[in-house]
Amino acid sequence: MQSKAVLVLSAAFNFGCVSALPAQTTYPVSRPSRFTFGADGVLSQPKGEFASNVGHGFGFNLNGLFKIDYRGYLNLRADAGGLQYGRERKDVSFFGITGRVDLQLETTNSIAWGSIGPQLMIPDGPFRPYANAAIAFTNFSTSSSLRDEFGNELASNQNASDASRAWIFGGGFQIPFGTTGAFDLGARYYYGGRATYLTKGDIIDNPDGSITVNPRNSKTDMVLWQLGFSLALPQGNSR
Repeated sequence: MQSKAVLVLSAAFNFGCVSALPAQTTYPVSRPSRFTFGADGVLSQPKGEFASNVGHGFGFNLNGLFKIDYRGYLNLRADAGGLQYGRERKDVSFFGITGRVDLQLETTNSIAWGSIGPQLMIPDGPFRPYANAAIAFTNFSTSSSLRDEFGNELASNQNASDASRAWIFGGGFQIPFGTTGAFDLGARYYYGGRATYLTKGDIIDNPDGSITVNPRNSKTDMVLWQLGFSLALPQGNSR
């Protein structure tokens, strides 16, 4: 009887010791992947003969980055964006016959682009410099739209469009924040090809209702100043 009591007390002691041990629980851990997404506001600064025809423009740029090596010294970068370098508004309330209906004719001059190329970067430290190069496909377009007093578009027409290309060389630096984000400041020089485009005042409205278009043609060199941020996309959960 005594041996049975000792056996029961021993089993209870062993159970208590096991229960007192801390439970080892594994939690899923999310790590950054090799993909990074970024967004920038851009300011264009025309150069050369392009600067004699076109002023500064404002727009946006989106970019994606893929780390070829795991650390991110060598990357493949793709960009897409657009900007507006000119805008003209005219009151065309029934062509001046009456002001009972307020109508506005708005003409915008724009540039859109897409590019791809390599980027070298130092991925460590509080300041992370980078340099990149790319080939870009660009499009210069001018469109007119008729809008009511509330800004609703009633009709639109593309007045001109021309495609070109550019070689890009750029650089900048990133300042990391958090675990996956970084502020980004950079500039990219577009060695643009020749293109035909319009600027403010190049479309003339004639008294008979027709229009006269005076297109310009030149090389399209410019610098894009970029300020924005980037975020590394999560890779998923690992245990």
